[in-house]
Amino acid sequence: MIKHICAATAAVLLFTSAATAQSFETFKDLTAPGTTIYVVDTSGEETKGRIVGLTDVALTLQVDGTRQQFAMADVARVERQKRDSVRNGVLIGAAVGALAGFTLGKSLDSPACPRRGTECGQGAAIGMTGGAFWGAVAGWIVDALVHTRESVYVAHH
Repeated sequence: MIKHICAATAAVLLFTSAATAQSFETFKDLTAPGTTIYVVDTSGEETKGRIVGLTDVALTLQVDGTRQQFAMADVARVERQKRDSVRNGVLIGAAVGALAGFTLGKSLDSPACPRRGTECGQGAAIGMTGGAFWGAVAGWIVDALVHTRESVYVAHH
């Protein structure tokens, strides 16, 4: 029985030290300028800031011009604001806008135009160009407003 208790205690201590070392290495990637992180302590309170200090036992955040220190034992979770490229939103918006603009512009073209006429198809071309532009703008705005978080550390209390 005592062997089992000693083995379990050694395993817990080993696991705890491994988790601390892993978390320390994980946080080193988050110290880049402009990286916003969220620290959730064991009581569930969330603090948003930027990492300015890091040791094996403490994490220091810059929060609204003041420094706030957290003991690693009191940290339940750390998340970072995940930056998403707006390129995909712009491309999807441009494609959808171009298709909608082409369809609308084509419906506004005169049905009496001969197929090879110079002035025929201008509505479709203008609609497609304008639709692509405004669709790209709308896609950029929507994609820029989407903020996601990524958990980078979860404590095993």
